[in-house]
Amino acid sequence: YGYVTNSKVKFVMVVDSSNTALRDNEIRSMFRKLHNSYTDIMCNPFYNPGDRIHSRAFDTMVNSMMMQVC
Repeated sequence: YGYVTNSKVKFVMVVDSSNTALRDNEIRSMFRKLHNSYTDIMCNPFYNPGDRIHSRAFDTMVNSMMMQVC
């Protein structure tokens, strides 16, 4: 699955094809959460665009999304 923001940032999600429990609206919701978290990081005045993201909140959110999928 793929998601492109208005600012041309692309997110890609690869899932196991045997996991049929995921529906398109769930995937869309996950991408929106990811996009919102990413936007929060980009709005941080101490973040330098292009640097690696060092955020526990972002890591926790991504890990919790991965646990939901598994």
